Amino acid sequence: MKYQQEPPNAVQIELVEGCNLRCAVCGLNGIRGKDNDYKAMKSDVLASAITQMVELGWNPRIEFAMHGEPSMHPDFNAMIWTARQAGPRFQIMMTSNGGGFLSKPGPRDKVRGFFEAGGNVLAFDDYENANLVPKIRKALEPHIEQAADSKNAAILKFAWEPYVDVYEYPQNSNGNPHQRDHISVKKLVFIQDLITASKGTHSHVNNHAGAGGPLNEKGVGKRCAKPFRELSIRWDGNVAVCCNDWRGMYQCGNVVKDGLDAVWNGPAMYAARQKLVIGQRDFGPCKGCDALSTRVGLLPDKLGKETLPKPGPATKRAIEAALAKKPYTKPVLRPWELTK
Repeated sequence: MKYQQEPPNAVQIELVEGCNLRCAVCGLNGIRGKDNDYKAMKSDVLASAITQMVELGWNPRIEFAMHGEPSMHPDFNAMIWTARQAGPRFQIMMTSNGGGFLSKPGPRDKVRGFFEAGGNVLAFDDYENANLVPKIRKALEPHIEQAADSKNAAILKFAWEPYVDVYEYPQNSNGNPHQRDHISVKKLVFIQDLITASKGTHSHVNNHAGAGGPLNEKGVGKRCAKPFRELSIRWDGNVAVCCNDWRGMYQCGNVVKDGLDAVWNGPAMYAARQKLVIGQRDFGPCKGCDALSTRVGLLPDKLGKETLPKPGPATKRAIEAALAKKPYTKPVLRPWELTK
């Protein structure tokens, strides 16, 4: 029987393709020109994806992020509610620059709405000091109080039910938004700008497979864990090899049309794993990508006990098929691509 990849640790879901900011290091610049437009996920796509996860027995962390600002979705808290109803046992987080939280009815009500809709972790990142997050901080300050218990890991708490722990990260390591906590735990995390941070999970910037920065050889010969541990679902249900493939060059299928298991255990993903488990980053968006992974010795499974066959003719054919179609998004060439 063909090897079945164990379920991913995390599933990233793109509520919105498009962003209110244009950070210099972001791959969005490789799929959007000066004019912005937003493509929003529909609730039936989200419900289908998460319902399939439940039916397959998966237990991933759900993270709303990817190729756009999730809070720019016209009804993002309703989408959090949809996700919670479909996956009652999943940890749900959102990483945001705060843009959509500043519109009416304002940060307090929208933040509270996120947690009441079923969200667990809301992480605000003031990308390139865009000055959106400080406005949210100011609006929330009257509703935050010091934790009564000095031994509590949280710095602050909201003064309304349900209590939400408030952290500064990476100053307080317990505020790591990506760590798995009990479903009852709720966190609001203010993340130090990744441009200035020197530690923590948000301090490393990669070239987004050439859409965010020039291609280079830093990753040559190094394993990549992303297609083993993460699944990234775009706004319309399409799936590329990983979140760093902003343009969608390497296409693995659609979770609604093809089915979640058929995508995760399909030939495109399988071929990519065969290559990446031995550090062969010589195809598609992986060629010149400098994203590095941790604990890569524990691949392809969590214990590192399984093995994958070496790439062969079938691997080559599957990769060619995954790269044969037009990208999911129309590329906008970056300066380093124009000089080739």
